Amino acid sequence: FTPFQQPESHHGLYKICCLMRHGERLASIIDVLDIRRSVHLFPNFSAVVPREWTSSAVLELCSSFVVNSFSDRHAYLTIV
Repeated sequence: FTPFQQPESHHGLYKICCLMRHGERLASIIDVLDIRRSVHLFPNFSAVVPREWTSSAVLELCSSFVVNSFSDRHAYLTIV
């Protein structure tokens, strides 16, 4: 995913996008010890959510998300 930029002005949450190279998602395998915490992602959509965006498929089908910094106190203090 892309690094954080400025938070979105209308809700203050950070938008991230999937990194693409040659039409394919850019991904890395990292050591589990490098993971600090999980985050809660909201898919970025317009007025209508596509029906095919199920909980098991949305990470593959959606290209941009917002990071929920309000999911818990620690997330808020860490992300904001």
